[in-house]
Amino acid sequence: MPEEVTEKSSTPPFEEIEQRFPNWYLGGVKLVLLALLLIMFLSMVWGVWETIAQAFLHARKGLLSMLKSLIVNILLLLALLEVSRTILTYFTLGRVKVTYIVDSVLAVLLSETLVTWFSNEPLSRYVELVLVLIALTVLRVYAIQYHPAPIGLKEKKPFLDPTFPAVWRRREKKSDSSPPT
Repeated sequence: MPEEVTEKSSTPPFEEIEQRFPNWYLGGVKLVLLALLLIMFLSMVWGVWETIAQAFLHARKGLLSMLKSLIVNILLLLALLEVSRTILTYFTLGRVKVTYIVDSVLAVLLSETLVTWFSNEPLSRYVELVLVLIALTVLRVYAIQYHPAPIGLKEKKPFLDPTFPAVWRRREKKSDSSPPT
C-alpha cells in the first residue's frame, strides 16, 4: 500500500492533466505528430538533395554564390531539425520545452537574416531581424537560467546525443589497459 501512495504523490502535474483526456484524443494527437515527423523527415532528405543540386548550379556562378546558397539551405535544414527535435521532446517528456521552441525560431530567423543580408534588402529590415534575434537570445538565456524543473528530476538523454555509446568506451578501456607488444 505505501508504494502506491508514493507513486501517486511523485506524479508530475502534466501527467495528471494528460490522464483526463480521452485515449482516442491522445492517440490522434500522437498520430498527427508522427505524420508531421514523417513529412519533415522526407522534407529534410529532399532538402539535402536540393542543397547539393543547387550547390552545383551556383558553382558555375562562382564560389561566393555557391557558399551563399549552401549557408542558407543548411540553416533552413537545421531549422527543420530543431522543429522535429521539439516534437520528439513532446513524445519523450510529455511536454514541450520553451528552449527548444526558442531554438527553432532562432534557427529560422537566423536563416532569414542571412537571406536578407545576401539579397541587399533595406537596412531597416535587417535591423528588425537582428533586434528580434537579440530578444529571442535573451529569452533563451532567461529560460535556461530559471528552469522550472523540480530538484532531483532527471530528464532523458537529448535527441542526437553527441556522446559515444558505452560499448565503444569499454573497447577503449580494454585497448588502453592491454600491455604493449
